[in-house]
Parts: sequence; structure tokens; C-alpha cells
Amino acid sequence: MWKNRNFLLLMFGLGVSSTGLWVGIIGNLEFLQKNVESSFLQALIILAGFLVGIFLAPMAGRIIDRSNKKKILIYAGFARCAAIFFMYLAIASNHVWWMVVYTLVIGISGTFSQPAMQTMLPLIVKKEELLDANGINMNIFTGSRIVGTALGGVMLVSMSLFSLYTVTLISYIILLISTLFIHVEEKPKEFNKNDKKESFFRTLGELYPMVKKQQKVVYGIFLLLPAYLFLSGFNLMVIEISDLQHNPGIKGILYTTEGVCVFIGTFLSKRFFRDNPKLSYMLAITFIIATAHTSLFLAHLPAMSVVSFGLFGLAAGTLFPVVTTIFQTDVPSDYHGRFFSIKGMVDNIIFQILMLLTGLFLDTIGLEKMVIGFGITSFIIASLILLQYQVRGKQQRKKVALTK
Repeated sequence: MWKNRNFLLLMFGLGVSSTGLWVGIIGNLEFLQKNVESSFLQALIILAGFLVGIFLAPMAGRIIDRSNKKKILIYAGFARCAAIFFMYLAIASNHVWWMVVYTLVIGISGTFSQPAMQTMLPLIVKKEELLDANGINMNIFTGSRIVGTALGGVMLVSMSLFSLYTVTLISYIILLISTLFIHVEEKPKEFNKNDKKESFFRTLGELYPMVKKQQKVVYGIFLLLPAYLFLSGFNLMVIEISDLQHNPGIKGILYTTEGVCVFIGTFLSKRFFRDNPKLSYMLAITFIIATAHTSLFLAHLPAMSVVSFGLFGLAAGTLFPVVTTIFQTDVPSDYHGRFFSIKGMVDNIIFQILMLLTGLFLDTIGLEKMVIGFGITSFIIASLILLQYQVRGKQQRKKVALTK
């Protein structure tokens, strides 16, 4: 895989652009803090890109399935670069509306680029190397998040916002150039001009019968829910723990611990799930995530909060590459674009709802009660999946016994 030119180009571009993305996110927060007093309006502006992605996801999925993935990534790359100029206008004029346009363009490009990249990986990497590729992908994004946020923080102190977004623009240009040198052979898809207009429910109706037949895909979707419960409130919980311990420095420790443990988790995923991703192991990982969430009721103890975030990073680093590999291998390639687009759309909706719930619960019942409630919910989800898996296993064994 390390001799695979296409894979190296894609990962290099992803690493550079992801670092630039996180530098830009730091810039977004700084600009909003200076120009928008209302926290609610700040949240709406940040969510604008997610919202437009939700509406475009069905159309994006169908276009990705019909079209050349490389061309989609190139067009999305041009859109990202163009978006930075809207941010330049926002900074020069101190008009938030230009930032709204910037956020919308970034959201639209992400709606196309993220599913396209996930559908391209199986085209440039051998099937037996997909788990390694997804692990590397996750490690690069995690590392980029750590480096990008740290770099953005340093740059805010010593440089202007113009300079900060220029770094982001350069990173997007590097991604675009690396994409141009990728060579992927794709069979042209048949296009029927009489196809009905894309919609969420129509696309879901096409995907549901196919997904229902792939039990690993179904289990994988539900096994991610406990991780989403933790991830959606990640930043809010870090802030709350920092206030609880009266220690601003704990934020960096928690982020770093989680990131390092993600790296270790991806290594474990390659060791234990390369040949056969057993559901029993994946369920064990989900129970670890639930345990990590519940254990945060002791977050007033610095060592315990670090252990909790470390456990989550370890489990998430193991689970996500495995589940993504299952999606890429068990979902037919003709449906990849629609599947990953709809999944991304649903993920965004779930994340926003859970993030709002996290903020609400932190304000009303407090961190301790909230993490116990979320942890118990995760245990219930994992237990129901385990119960259904055992029932299904018994039914299959009975069928085998009857055929003998």
C-alpha cells in the first residue's frame, strides 16, 4: 500500500488540507467572537454549512454514483479555494453575511467531497488493504486536528486573520494539485434522463432493501450510536471539565490523550480485525465506549477524566476504521455515493441534535447526571444489539440443524 501512488497522493492532500481546515475553524471562532455577540447566532452560522449539506446529500449521492470521483473531488477543491475569498471579504468589511456565504460554500463542497473520497478508496486500494487505509485515514485526520488547532492558536497570537486564512487557502490548493495527479480507472455509469428527481425518501427507499440484506452494515450503523453520544458533546464536555477542575490546562491534556489513544486504537484494529471483523469484538468496543462515558461522573478527578478520554480514544480508533471498511466492502459499489451521502446527512442531523441536548443537559442537570444518563443509554443500545445478535444466531443454528 505504501507503494500505491494514488493512495499516497490522496492521503498527503488529505493531511495538508485537514490541517488547514482546523486552522480555518480556529479563525472562524475568532471572527464570530469579534463580530457576533449572541451565542445562538454563532451556532446558527456554524450550522449553516451542515444544514445545506442535509438538503443536498441525496442529489450529491446520486451524482457521485454516476460520475467520475476524481472530477468531483477537483470541483469540490475549486469550491473550497473560492470560499476563502468570501472569508477575505468578511474580514475586510466585518460583515458576517460574507462568512455565511463562505460557510455555505464549504458545506456544499464537503457534501460532495467526503462521500466521493470514501467511494474512491476502494477503487485505489486492494480489498485486503482497506482496513489499513481507513486506519491511516483516521490517524491523519486526528493528527491534523491536533496540529491544526495548535497551529491556529499560535497564529492568532502573532498573525492576522488574513494570514491565517491564507494558510488554509494554501492547504486547499495543495489538496487540489495532489488530486489532479491521481489516476483512477472507472467504468462509465449509465445515465437515464428519465430518472425521477432525487429526494431523501426516494434515495432511502432505494438503499433500505439493499442495506437490510447486509447484516454487518446494519449492526455497524447502530454500533456507532454510542460513539456519537460521546463525540457530539466532546468539546462541551472538555470545557465543562476544565471549569469543574478549575484547570484550563486540562483541555490540552484531554485532547492530546484522546488523539494519542486513537492512534493506538487504529493499530489494534489492524491487528485484531484484519481478516474477520467479529461482531462480538465490536460489541466489546462499544461497551468500552459506554464505560468511558459513564466514568466521567468522576471527572472532577483529573486522572479519572484523562483515563475516560483515553478509553474513548482507544475504542473509537479501533471501531471507526473497522465499521467504515465494512461499509466499503459490504455495500455494493454502485450504491457507495448514495450510501455515504445519506449516512453523512444522517450523521450531521444526529450530531446537531445530540450537541444541543448535551448543552441543554449541562445547563440543567449538570455533567455528572448527564454522563450517567448517556452512558446508560449506550449500554442499553449495545445490549439490545447483543440480544438481537444472539437471537439471530440461534435462529440460524436451528435452520442449519433442520437442513441436516
